[in-house]
Amino acid sequence: MRRAAMLLALAGLLSHPAMAETKIEVTLFAGSGSLPLYVAADAGLFAKQGLSANLTATPSSGALIQGLVSGKYQFAYAGVDNYLAYAEGQGTAPTEKTPDIVVIAGGSPIELTLLAVPSIKTYADLKGKTLAVDSVSTGFAFVLRKMLEKNGLGPNDYKFEAVGSTQKRWEAMKEGKALASLINPPFTGQALSMGYTNLGDGLDILGSYLGSVHGADRAWAKANEATVVGYVRAVIAATRWLYDPANADAAAKILMGRVKGLTEQQAKGGVASVVKGRAALAKDAAVDLVGLKTVIELRDQYGEPKKKMGPPEKYMDLSYYKKALGS
Repeated sequence: MRRAAMLLALAGLLSHPAMAETKIEVTLFAGSGSLPLYVAADAGLFAKQGLSANLTATPSSGALIQGLVSGKYQFAYAGVDNYLAYAEGQGTAPTEKTPDIVVIAGGSPIELTLLAVPSIKTYADLKGKTLAVDSVSTGFAFVLRKMLEKNGLGPNDYKFEAVGSTQKRWEAMKEGKALASLINPPFTGQALSMGYTNLGDGLDILGSYLGSVHGADRAWAKANEATVVGYVRAVIAATRWLYDPANADAAAKILMGRVKGLTEQQAKGGVASVVKGRAALAKDAAVDLVGLKTVIELRDQYGEPKKKMGPPEKYMDLSYYKKALGS
């Protein structure tokens, strides 16, 4: 009798539907810098938090912000400068409402190499030329302006052409539509292997600069705290996973699956770029406040219309991060 009761109870458990995963839409820029999200999705780390994440590569920062503000996406991983620009009315793409995007977890300084077609050998050779950017007033355009300024070129000495993401900027260079641009891994490796000229890295000029971070709409995040904490917890776990040398080959395979056209060597180089050197991912996805202050200073200098930016705390809500890290 007891055995029969146990079998009935077990049958009930097996027939009970599994707990449904919470679906989330995440937008990001394709490339090595997005490895924490690729890993969280492909290594089952989102699933461990009860999340089913769909990752969508954005064509531009404007499209990313529009999608996040409209609710098409719940999370974004992008240059923090984009969040600041739109929050302060300095973005270029129209949005349904005034953006109020907050940083919920950190990422890394970003390796932004100024690459030029082989015929360009020096900064002076860029005079009068067209340079590809994501947007003329957001993203990393101000990093490029500072690099050009430090090397003797004023704003009237060149032309910025807004073409979108790193992949699109790289394509614009290959097609001859632009002669130089800031490029980050894994596309950097492709360009250098083809003889493109390396004119230097943004971190050589800036010292510290916060690149991509995780962001969400402030009101949505507040209303969906458990989902946000789960998302951040998965990102932290993915960052730790990437820092384990035993996972290097698996990470390269994940990157090759997410960014088409990479060789195994280029993918391994992309993985190395996020765990080694000064542009490596922040441990445990912490926010680099010094790097964020640099972003704010550049926007104070170049942002239009002119506006005094707020302190770093204005653009962050790390309560989710603290709960995720504590658990």
